[in-house]
Amino acid sequence: MSIQVVDIIIVGGGLLGTSAAYHLASRHAGQIVLFERMDIASQASSRAACLLTRVRTKRVLMDMVQETYDTIDRIEDELGESLDLQQSGSITVASSDASLQMIKTLRKTAVNYHIPVETIDADTVKQHLPWINQEVVNQAVYMPTDAFIDSAQLCSGYAKAARKKGVVIRPRTAVKELIITKGHVNGVLLDSGDKVYASVVIDAAGSWSNLLSYPPGIGLPMTPVRSHFWITESNPKLFPTQQPFAVLPDARAFTRPDVGGLIIGLREPECVSYNPKILPASIEDMEFTPDKGWSILSDCAEDFQRYFPKIHETGIAHYMAGPSCYVPDGMFVIGPVKQFKGFYALTGCCGAGVAAGGGMGRLIAEQVLGEKTFVDESLFSPSRFGEINPFDIHFQSSCALARSNKKKRINETTSFPEAGSGFNPDFHRSGHSYLNTQRE
Repeated sequence: MSIQVVDIIIVGGGLLGTSAAYHLASRHAGQIVLFERMDIASQASSRAACLLTRVRTKRVLMDMVQETYDTIDRIEDELGESLDLQQSGSITVASSDASLQMIKTLRKTAVNYHIPVETIDADTVKQHLPWINQEVVNQAVYMPTDAFIDSAQLCSGYAKAARKKGVVIRPRTAVKELIITKGHVNGVLLDSGDKVYASVVIDAAGSWSNLLSYPPGIGLPMTPVRSHFWITESNPKLFPTQQPFAVLPDARAFTRPDVGGLIIGLREPECVSYNPKILPASIEDMEFTPDKGWSILSDCAEDFQRYFPKIHETGIAHYMAGPSCYVPDGMFVIGPVKQFKGFYALTGCCGAGVAAGGGMGRLIAEQVLGEKTFVDESLFSPSRFGEINPFDIHFQSSCALARSNKKKRINETTSFPEAGSGFNPDFHRSGHSYLNTQRE
């Protein structure tokens, strides 16, 4: 058994952990070590749709997404290499009165914050998206500076830039438990039996975060919820690589180009949550659906077929599923916990770990170092729901419903309130329902 002393320990080598490492190192936070049980960017961070939509339902989230864009620029300058950000632009399509009002609000927000935006008609949408049935397009907004990026490449970029600044990254090294002394988390015990001490420990273990935090009594208010998408066979004429990604609120769907194919994301009316205790060490060993997503595609494709009539004639090459950590109010979990000094949470990405990960990493770095935070940190406090049991089935259901955007009733015996301002249950299956979570 060996003993090591550092300044900061980060547990988790996904988008959030590596972003935190980069931002802390950029602020000369001291000796930082990051532990990842598997390989860097190998788990949920590698299974994201990777849309960086700039306009969000809250200014605080827009600021966090902008920080991701700014961080990508800085890392590319520091490394002297591209992270291959694809500025494809985005198109949000309205096909109902509700979604028409929604895109008007999007346009107004974009104009107010000087984000390039255009209102376009059905013919223009068809020019951008050759596969779409323009007959169902009422109106749309086009935002030419929106982009997407390969999530694994972004995560690897964070890690490479952090290493360059002195961060020690240790993949294939599992953390067993926290070391706690007199109300202070001051290190971790590794599976190997080695101990590493630090005055700050950041839990950025994603879907597995509560497996580290809960044994000593810290319940983080999030749970893993299934996210997934399908990738069609290649058809460059129908799915040109340079097309924008599309948001289709009335179909609860999004699309994104993928090397001659099309990524199709469909939101289930009833999303599935997972007890973290049953998650395998690697998501490669987890079966998210018994039939590789075919029944889900069949159930959810009816509304999408209005936009893409040839969906049932198009071959599906891949089905991609993974856990994404959702919170009842649709906001992230970032900051110190009240139970123990020195312990910080960085989790609950609510499907926005790619888009907002740069901002999330910056915020945790500012909190750890006692700097003035660039956004209101109270909105993301791990303690904002009071004490919760993350393994309680009612709580897990509330997290799944936050992804489904459905009205929920919380059992009176639970200790957490109904979702707050980040969740709008009245928009279920309206034009707003899909947008709320995707743009948050």
